[in-house]
Amino acid sequence: MIVDRAKYFTPVYSSWFGKPVLMLVVFRQLQIPMLCHIVGESAADVRVRVQPGWEMDVRKNLVLDVKEIVMAPEDRMN
Repeated sequence: MIVDRAKYFTPVYSSWFGKPVLMLVVFRQLQIPMLCHIVGESAADVRVRVQPGWEMDVRKNLVLDVKEIVMAPEDRMN
């Protein structure tokens, strides 16, 4: 059964959990960059936090690219 295989997915996005990322998502025929934090993952979706208190699920088949945002220590806020 397909349902049985869904329990054994390999987490692809786990290395980005809690880190700021730029995610390129396709919506209709547009490619939309999203600044967010990846906070969770299921077999079909990626859970992202766009702002504090605002999380949403993004279908994995709509994600085109993910890049970690690296900031220099002097540019970070305390």
